[in-house]
Amino acid sequence: MTGDLIEDGTQTRKVGHIITLPPPPMHTRPAGSLGLYFPQRLYTESIYVGQPQGSAVLQIIAMLESPTERPYFFMCSHREFYASWFHVDESSGVLSLNKTLEWGDFSSLRSSSSRSPKELSLKVSVSSMPPKKELCALLPRVEVKLSFINDTVPPCGQVDLSTLCFPEKMSNPHITENRMAGALRQLRRFTHISSCPNYTISYRVVADTPVPFAVDDSTSELVVTAPVDREEKEVYHLDLECLVRTEKALEEVFRSLHVNIYDEDDNPPYLNGTDTEDIFIEFDRSEGTVFGTLFVYDRDTTPVYPSNQIQNKLVGTMLTNDPWIRNTFNIEHRFREEKAIFGNVRGTIHEYKLKLSQNLSVTEQRSFQLDYLVNDTTFPGPEGTVLLHFNVTILPVPIHFSNNTYFFTVSPKATTYSQIGKVCVDNCLKFKGIDVAYQLEMSDRNLSLEAQSCYAAVGLAQNPNENTAVLYLNDTELLHRTECQELQFDVIAQEQQDKFQSKTQLFVSCRGEGSTRTNEQRVLACAEKRQRGDCEATQGLGAPTGRCQWRQGRDKGISKKYSTCSPDLSTCPDGYCDAIEIKNISICPQDCSSQPIIGGYERDLYGIKAGHGTCYCFTGKCFCEKDDLEEPICDDMCKTVIATGVLLSFIVSILLSSYFLHRYHKTTPKPPIASAEMTFRRPAQSYPISYSANNVRRASLDSMENQVAIDTFKIPEDPKWEFPRKNLVLGKTLGEGEFGKVVKATAFRLKGKAGYTTVAVKMLKENASHSELRDLLSEFTLLKQVNHPHVIKMYNLMLRCWKQESDKRPTFSEISKELEKMMVKSRDYLDLAASTPADALLYDDSLSEEDTPLVDCSNTPLPRTLPSTWIENKLYGRISHAFTRF
Repeated sequence: MTGDLIEDGTQTRKVGHIITLPPPPMHTRPAGSLGLYFPQRLYTESIYVGQPQGSAVLQIIAMLESPTERPYFFMCSHREFYASWFHVDESSGVLSLNKTLEWGDFSSLRSSSSRSPKELSLKVSVSSMPPKKELCALLPRVEVKLSFINDTVPPCGQVDLSTLCFPEKMSNPHITENRMAGALRQLRRFTHISSCPNYTISYRVVADTPVPFAVDDSTSELVVTAPVDREEKEVYHLDLECLVRTEKALEEVFRSLHVNIYDEDDNPPYLNGTDTEDIFIEFDRSEGTVFGTLFVYDRDTTPVYPSNQIQNKLVGTMLTNDPWIRNTFNIEHRFREEKAIFGNVRGTIHEYKLKLSQNLSVTEQRSFQLDYLVNDTTFPGPEGTVLLHFNVTILPVPIHFSNNTYFFTVSPKATTYSQIGKVCVDNCLKFKGIDVAYQLEMSDRNLSLEAQSCYAAVGLAQNPNENTAVLYLNDTELLHRTECQELQFDVIAQEQQDKFQSKTQLFVSCRGEGSTRTNEQRVLACAEKRQRGDCEATQGLGAPTGRCQWRQGRDKGISKKYSTCSPDLSTCPDGYCDAIEIKNISICPQDCSSQPIIGGYERDLYGIKAGHGTCYCFTGKCFCEKDDLEEPICDDMCKTVIATGVLLSFIVSILLSSYFLHRYHKTTPKPPIASAEMTFRRPAQSYPISYSANNVRRASLDSMENQVAIDTFKIPEDPKWEFPRKNLVLGKTLGEGEFGKVVKATAFRLKGKAGYTTVAVKMLKENASHSELRDLLSEFTLLKQVNHPHVIKMYNLMLRCWKQESDKRPTFSEISKELEKMMVKSRDYLDLAASTPADALLYDDSLSEEDTPLVDCSNTPLPRTLPSTWIENKLYGRISHAFTRF
């Protein structure tokens, strides 16, 4: 690090990043100074057999409080026999050997192993005056642990460089803020100096930011170069670099070191907000209640332990001469450590609260200001004090009913101990430290004795630990009498400390259908029932409707919502044993039972806090058992999830189908672009079809002509027979007929084949009429319906006749011979003009080839081998009929 100057009058020289300090001068010790302290709690080192007498082991360092202070070191280990082996220098703190260590010394030490290192523990104290052994217990002490290794010091070649530089375990040191600069730790390992005498070892401090630490080159001590402030930084993270220069190279070894800064009280308390708290006291008037909070901050730390707060530095004083205030209130003080408020450095937050020392009367009404002085006893002067103010306003509490009259209705089916309702003075649920008692009286005391007996049907019970009372049914038989069905009471509430009273009227009416119960013995405890059906069919004790109510639990395992049978689910079980349930344990043992509970449960002070499955009780003893019902494989939530999944799957499938259909239509080849010669629409209806011998469909020509005449401009799309016009390039004309022509063309990717294919295209001439368009469509439809190889061959044969070069055209005799070969070779040829019964036999699949007759124009049977003249005459008429329109 870069050097920092020490302002103590000594000379300082800077070498690179290493600060070199001369040895501190000797100063006269001030009398009575006890400011010395050890910057670390433990010193460790290793010692070996054969180490000579007088050799140094380690150096103990004490931090000084003033420049004139001088430390005195001395041994406090007197009981251990091996303490005589060592000596600590009184002024320097160097621990050295009084004798040469021998093999027998190691054997004299007790240990579980003869080879493992044996631990030697010593105590060293420091004093600012000449040492006295009797002061060991009163002075600062530090522990020294030495590992005695049953071997000699290893030679230089066997020693790791890190071992030469640093001990195996290094404890993190600490220093107190605002103290003198000086030595903090000796970095050299005295026990290994002699191992490698030719090595030069030096140290330096490496840090990312400037730190108040450096290494004294002359002594190899880590020193504090300036006083530190804990409120600025609580921990310094250093890297110690050890430079080892051997005969061959310069080696570097690093070790991390964390220096903790200890606090001392050097900051006054302060306010970080208001010093005044406004307090209003009304319903909560009980002893021990605290009101308001004021905060005092201190950047210094305060020990939290011991819990009696003897380490607390702040002392408070109530500034009042009013004895009533002093007897009624006091100030409660607590403190805690925080980091976030003090810039991530620990500080103390002190809390001061006003606390009631006794209950306040409901009539007490006054306002006053209570001042509280906080003084830091360790920080002298007025800056160490803070003044707090509590502005207190005490309001009176009236005891009265907001309802002038209570009206309650009771069912004739209600059983004994049924709760009718609650009575409560205004704000009674907010009362703390205020006790109110309730009493029920007849409104009219001049009634006859018989009428007065009706009032025993209803009772009033005070709830424990509450300022409410419960109205309940005391005698059900009385309510069945006609004169007892309308009762009027006075409810009197009385505050117990000052005896203030309030009164209101209360009406109880018995209305509804009569009870089905015949005698009181049938009224049972609802808690005994274990099944819903039995529960809801039972007349239970304390049931307002006369019937028990079932609570079905839904949770698995131990739960507060266990299944049980109750007289009234609004009050039982609710975890509170009220004034009515106390009267009879059978009303709600789930809330009031004090006996052990059997089964899976979690008990409270009374009753069942949580249970497993179904809980039931007999004579106050309760049981909780797991329900025997088989759990459904799929509950309602599971079914909902499955239904949702199915619906989502259906929606996704619809979307995917729509997507792929859209892609299919998008990639399907478009129909040919209609040219000027072929502008038409397709017929929408199909034609009558007949079948050939091979079950090949064919359409009636007359039917087709009629259909085309009916709807000329409609034709359905047929991708099987159509070819995209954009993939067709028209060439020269091959031949012409009356209304059409055939041209040579080149087709790209015909029937999926790669490349180009030469084809013939038949189309209309420019001056073709609508009737000629019908004829062309009829021919196209006929050719689509006829799926026979001979038709294609005949069509190819006729194309030869249309060639424009006359010398290349075949004669009719040549054409006839080719057709004869086709027909004689196989009977499966198609007579395009067949209309007679005899011709129809050619399409009868039930006849064999030999049974199929051949006939002439007069239907005269002919032999299988026919003269060519007959074939010519026969075919000429058929061919001319089929192709004369070309």
